[in-house]
Amino acid sequence: MPIKYALFQNHLTSDPDDYMAVVQDQDSKSKEEIIDDMISRGSTVTRAEALSVLEEFEASVERSLEDGFSINTPLFKISPSIQGVFYESDNFDRSQHYVRLNVTPGNRIGEIAGGIDVKKVNAVSPQPTLVSFKDVISGTSNETLTSGGVGEINGSLLKIDPSDAEQGVFMIATNGTATKADTIVRNKPSNVIFMIPGSLTAGEYRLEVRARLKGRKELKIGALSSPLQVL
Repeated sequence: MPIKYALFQNHLTSDPDDYMAVVQDQDSKSKEEIIDDMISRGSTVTRAEALSVLEEFEASVERSLEDGFSINTPLFKISPSIQGVFYESDNFDRSQHYVRLNVTPGNRIGEIAGGIDVKKVNAVSPQPTLVSFKDVISGTSNETLTSGGVGEINGSLLKIDPSDAEQGVFMIATNGTATKADTIVRNKPSNVIFMIPGSLTAGEYRLEVRARLKGRKELKIGALSSPLQVL
């Protein structure tokens, strides 16, 4: 199945003829669905055995990271880095510094990208498009949310009406809980800067912009393609 994409005007450059490709209707597969695919292809491994082996594999990776090791497999590579501002006499302080895990494709996955089929489709009904997110405190892009910090979104059709309670920047936890940013510092179609709520707890979040586009009554929702982590 090819990756579907549509072209949208790129508001991050000064050239009005510049467009960017945005993936459309992207589906995902869970671990259980991956196992179903394994079994459907005639694997002699049972579903219970596959679940057990993967659980042991995931637990081993977790223990290795906790013990300070990097991970290097054909599927992915994980390496730690330390974030935060230090002075020469400083030691690591969890109130100011934190460890970030950097995940990159392994050799086997990295070789796939060049051969994946793509297909151009017509753009869907206009909606906010989140191209990138910068966490100002950590200096990372499309990775981290710092609770109580400042976030910057770049994209298109991002401008919201603060007087409409349904519009705004929202962070959606994995359990579906939505937390709205109370303070918008900059509110432009291609750039929104906001205060990240200090109430966010550690975990994974989906970043959304909800807006009613000019001349339309329907609420449109755009989401960043990469999940963000509150550490």
